[in-house]
Amino acid sequence: MAGFAHLHVASGYSARYGAAHPEQLARRAAERGMTALALTDRDTVTGAVRFAQACAREGVRPVFGVDLAVQALAPPPPALRRRTPARGGAHVVEPPLRVVL
Repeated sequence: MAGFAHLHVASGYSARYGAAHPEQLARRAAERGMTALALTDRDTVTGAVRFAQACAREGVRPVFGVDLAVQALAPPPPALRRRTPARGGAHVVEPPLRVVL
């Protein structure tokens, strides 16, 4: 996969969206012959140092980013009443707008 790099990757530091440790991501990228890999965790850069160190060990160029929730300039339209989840679950309110930097 030389010349290809994933540019939107979440690690286990992205609560509910990623599971792999930054070291695992770098190792798998190197195994597949990737020369670069981005880490864009949701709303945090907590794993950036571990990711940089792992990429240096594996010979993969790290690309740093973040997947951020942003607030709209205009207020959203009134929402309909949401149904209560079954079996004691909980609704997760996701921000409507996100941007990857």
